[in-house]
Amino acid sequence: MEQVRNVRQYLKKRYVMYFITTILILTIPFIRINGNHIFLLSFDHKQLHLLGVAFDMQELYLMPFLLILMFLAIFFMTTLAGRVWCGWACPQTIFRVLYRDLLETKILGLRKRMENRQLEPDMSLGSNKLKKAISLVVFALVALVAASNLMWYFVPPEDFFKYIQNPLEHKFLFIFWLGFTIALIAIVVFIKENFCIYMCPYSRVQSVLYDNDTIMTVYDYKRGGAVFDPKGIKLWKKPEVPNAECTGCEACVKICPTHIDIRKGMQLECINCLECSDACTKVMGKLGKETLISWTSPQSIEDRQKV
Repeated sequence: MEQVRNVRQYLKKRYVMYFITTILILTIPFIRINGNHIFLLSFDHKQLHLLGVAFDMQELYLMPFLLILMFLAIFFMTTLAGRVWCGWACPQTIFRVLYRDLLETKILGLRKRMENRQLEPDMSLGSNKLKKAISLVVFALVALVAASNLMWYFVPPEDFFKYIQNPLEHKFLFIFWLGFTIALIAIVVFIKENFCIYMCPYSRVQSVLYDNDTIMTVYDYKRGGAVFDPKGIKLWKKPEVPNAECTGCEACVKICPTHIDIRKGMQLECINCLECSDACTKVMGKLGKETLISWTSPQSIEDRQKV
């Protein structure tokens, strides 16, 4: 059936998007047009390179206008497609997938099942402590490369590799480089998705940019049955609504990286990764029904019209 064939369709699409984003971020600092970089904000040379055009210090009055256009584009994108950036292209999300899903789960087996993000590994076991240490060392190397990539947008790669050969003459370069590395390790390994919930400013503004036609991760409460718990406790059972199609399997809750119950409606923590939709598709597909969670708008749930 079509629903069974489409199991984890969003996961595959997201991985493709992660790969494309990673390649772009890594290669952009090396691409030049007429001898100038595509994007470079060089404090050393006091220049801004944008799409192959070099702007000197006296022309940096363009920066505020570029920033305004960038924020307008972000707000416009959020109004149309919600937090699509967070779940599909944000470096923090990509690094969490690399660290938690690939390194800890697939390679080291520290986490037993990728389908259950609520279950943390038992760190009382000596073998798990060793695996955790290995994962930290491996990710520290990845973070070092990622921090270097970030530096290349402010220090040209050709200068960067030259400067690191003389560390005593470029102390501030090393301070920023190691600082970015430590910050990345702290955010991805220890702060985890709490960064998205409590620290990222985007999560605070996204809710006021939504309307009823914004595309987001939506649970079809009309088919599945409304889930409401005034105490804020997760309901590990089938909704007590007549003819509710939700089975109460909680697959959508277990797989959520930000640990929310999408059945309770739009929430600040949702990053539009659509992991819950893939999980629901798998369960409902076995019953010959369409998924209860999809990438649509609240208005389309109400009137059953296309977005």
